Amino acid sequence: MPAPHPIEIRERVVRAYERGGESILVVAARFGVAPAALQRWLRRKREADTVAPRERGGGNPSPIDVAVLTALVLELRDATTYELTAAYNRRVGKTGAVHRSSIQRALRRAGYVFKKNAYGPSNNRAQTSKRNA
Repeated sequence: MPAPHPIEIRERVVRAYERGGESILVVAARFGVAPAALQRWLRRKREADTVAPRERGGGNPSPIDVAVLTALVLELRDATTYELTAAYNRRVGKTGAVHRSSIQRALRRAGYVFKKNAYGPSNNRAQTSKRNA
């Protein structure tokens, strides 16, 4: 979901409409916003006397205990995400067990760089054609 329009833009557009004389479509086109957005801002201004965006909601909180994960990262210095997930699940027990993707998201949020797979093919390249003499 994109970020909401800045409050300054919202206020300017709503003021331009409230000055009167122009329709929602004309004002919205002049400022480059969607007419439906302007209608929502006007409704919000009437109901709450503000055009500030509502607080964002949704999503699920992460079940990962970041302190435990950080301790594991420091303990298992060169572990893959599979190994970190297994160690995390052993440490927190069955009730707090999580999937590898949750560990990956928590590592990314914490700023860690992680190995995806230790078992994949190596990156060695062999010569594919004869060299010119």
